[in-house]
Amino acid sequence: MKLLVVAALLLASVAVVSADVFYVRSAVPAGWKLGEAAPEQARVDFSLALRQRNLDILNKWFNEVSDPLHHNYQDYKSIDEIRDLVSPTADELAKVWEWLHSAGIHHPQTKHLGDSLDVHCSVAVAEKLFSTKMHVFEHEETGAKIVRAFGAINVPDELADLIDIIEGLSTFPIPHLTVDRPTASNDYGVVPQTIDAMYKVSQEARALLAASGVATSQGVIEFQGQNFSPANLVTFASGVKEKVQAVPAKQTIGPNDPSNPQTEAELDIQMVAGVNLGASNWFWLEEGQGWLYQFVSHFFNTQDVPQVSSISYGWWEGDQCSIDQDECSSLGVTSVEYTERVNTEFQKIALRGISLFASSGDSGANGRTDSDCTVKHLRPAFPGSSPYVTAVGATELTKTTKLADQPPICQSAGVDCVSGGYEQAVSYAISGFASGGGFSDIAAQPSYQSAAVAEYFKAGVQYPPIGYFNRSGRGFPDVGAIGHNLLIYTEGGAQPVGGTSASSPIFASILALLNVASIEKTGKPIGFANPFLYKMHQDCADCFNDVTVGDNKCTEDGCASTCKGYECAKGWDPVTGLGTPNFEKMLAYVKAGNHMKRLPKRY
Repeated sequence: MKLLVVAALLLASVAVVSADVFYVRSAVPAGWKLGEAAPEQARVDFSLALRQRNLDILNKWFNEVSDPLHHNYQDYKSIDEIRDLVSPTADELAKVWEWLHSAGIHHPQTKHLGDSLDVHCSVAVAEKLFSTKMHVFEHEETGAKIVRAFGAINVPDELADLIDIIEGLSTFPIPHLTVDRPTASNDYGVVPQTIDAMYKVSQEARALLAASGVATSQGVIEFQGQNFSPANLVTFASGVKEKVQAVPAKQTIGPNDPSNPQTEAELDIQMVAGVNLGASNWFWLEEGQGWLYQFVSHFFNTQDVPQVSSISYGWWEGDQCSIDQDECSSLGVTSVEYTERVNTEFQKIALRGISLFASSGDSGANGRTDSDCTVKHLRPAFPGSSPYVTAVGATELTKTTKLADQPPICQSAGVDCVSGGYEQAVSYAISGFASGGGFSDIAAQPSYQSAAVAEYFKAGVQYPPIGYFNRSGRGFPDVGAIGHNLLIYTEGGAQPVGGTSASSPIFASILALLNVASIEKTGKPIGFANPFLYKMHQDCADCFNDVTVGDNKCTEDGCASTCKGYECAKGWDPVTGLGTPNFEKMLAYVKAGNHMKRLPKRY
């Protein structure tokens, strides 16, 4: 799972006097040094998240279209229908426009997205708008220079209740951690043929789905310059002897630079494309240095997007505001406002019939912000902890069986590829990391998982002490998939890598395969998958491979005696969720329409 911390400016909904200080950037982020005043004509980009209306109705719509037993199941909404429901009133929007116009910002410099505005202006205009000063910052290692606000930032009193978030004005690039590479065990390789064998994705099933003629799509989401190489995808296809589809230029969104690919992005696209050969592939690179809010706003408002997407990024949900925490506290700003707004955007995306998957994390239940396990409260990772995405944990194999037909990439990587083995939760001892999971401190436990979570607490396994977690919070991950020793092709050649960064696109591609059957049955894709998956597990436990061995008590740095976490158990657990997919049985379940045995109207 890749490291990304938001550097957003979260604006508290409190009364302030006109032109009073709303936020102060007084600290220079680590690794950067403050330079001279920015040139007046330099470009500044930021997003304004405007206050939304009718969120109770939005939530009702979301619950209805996502519930397989509801008569409005899969009755998805259009972008315009959702915008009309939640956007500010014309009078409220007029106040925001008046403020922008007063600083010289006009419609050609903005993109109006209903309940948000993307603004592009010069340094001089931004300084006038926010009564602030923009400076040039230089990275101490790379020498890269960027323009960002420093000092006080102001918003007029009459707009304080109309703006939820400003993202991008003071966002600093955050270096990514690389994907996890095996440190203790490198004795096997996992290729698409391994996944087919483990999860029962037969060639016969692929042929039947392909013969249907149903068009489906899948994609991966990247941030901050995580590029992929189409040439490496072609080489990967040759190395695994599969007809992996390319990513068309029109389905490569954002400023991808194929000459400068990163392992993280290469892993994501090669996994999703290599597992599901029938769907068209998308690559979305969020432009600029924003984080989740800017992504979800842009993604929701884009008409043509993939039906299923995977996000292999995340960070502690209690630290979505990466400015100095003392500053956040003094302003009354927490990460709750940020995660709640992003969660609303996730609901809007789900209402369009789109499925989002997210990695659960690679540093166990303790999380990357407490890798030494010194804090007596576990740190759930967001967006995996969101109740509106499908979070995916990671597994590894022991007692493996060698794959009979070894594709060329196995020899290139110097490993024997396997057809399967005994599947357990990833461990620090073998994989060098532990699967993230636990319970949200922000989002309440959704009804779709309440029965499964209740069974976990009856399972008799040991779980962390009271006070370490929020037992009534949203439990995650929802499902699991192999996350150790996946073979990919990068600029360095064939190599084994791992992480929930691999698990999430793998399961996302499985759902994209199931979308073929869903569209055949109802004319609609599955959409937000969690209610469907939990009902499937209730009706067809064998649709999942139950993972009952392992825990997530370690972190990427090891297993300190102070580390706490959760243990795998029969059924759902906060390590590998409901388990890994048995595609053969899942496909039969969807084709039979068993998930849609609707009850009488009950809403």
